Amino acid sequence: MKWRDLTLVDIHEDYLLAVSCDSAGGIGDKTHDVVRTSPFIVGYHTAKVALMELLCVYGEPILLSSTLSVEMHPAGAEMMRGIESLLKEYDPLHSIELTGSTEENFRVTVTGLGVTIVGRIKKSHWPLKKTEAEDVAVMVGDAKYGEEVLQTEKERSLTLHHVKILRELPYVREVVPGGSRGMAHEIALVERASQIRFLQREAVEPLLYRSCGPASALLVTLRKEHLKDLQKTLNVPVHVLGVFD
Repeated sequence: MKWRDLTLVDIHEDYLLAVSCDSAGGIGDKTHDVVRTSPFIVGYHTAKVALMELLCVYGEPILLSSTLSVEMHPAGAEMMRGIESLLKEYDPLHSIELTGSTEENFRVTVTGLGVTIVGRIKKSHWPLKKTEAEDVAVMVGDAKYGEEVLQTEKERSLTLHHVKILRELPYVREVVPGGSRGMAHEIALVERASQIRFLQREAVEPLLYRSCGPASALLVTLRKEHLKDLQKTLNVPVHVLGVFD
């Protein structure tokens, strides 16, 4: 079955198999890349998106597959170094299995990378909590994409640590990574799943339709009486988008 961008398979009496993925193209240091940055950054942020998708639903990663559409040396090795750096943030012991492939037959002039993560979710966490009427919707982090991501100060950047904190807060309902279609798209999915209506605050429309690039922001829904608690808990920006009716 599908759950947002995840594919879930019932394989065990206690667990669901979960598969998440993300890809990047034209971002790197090759001749025809559109956004110029290091292969390390490309690997790090592409893996971050796929891992966040899993962590937001209480998933536990088991294996990561990287399909690098570049040569192993030097670009591929640097991408893998970025991926491994990200995984160590999640698990300092780095117990997640790795596999993948590279392009060694042809000279590549545009960077390409795909990341797939296989994990599992305890059925005790499923089904997930749904957003309810009178819950508030906030954007945690700042919606950034392209060059903006590279220019964001580290202390304002959303990390895996923030996802872990949010999933442990009892008053939080849903945690959803923002994608290229922005918060408005994620909110529409929440409305449909919970059969409720979203009422946006004044002057937030630019935030709703701005791309979040490589999961630079999260949509979080929570009981409105705990909004100040959430703002005190996190050290990244929290933007109130509106309330559900």
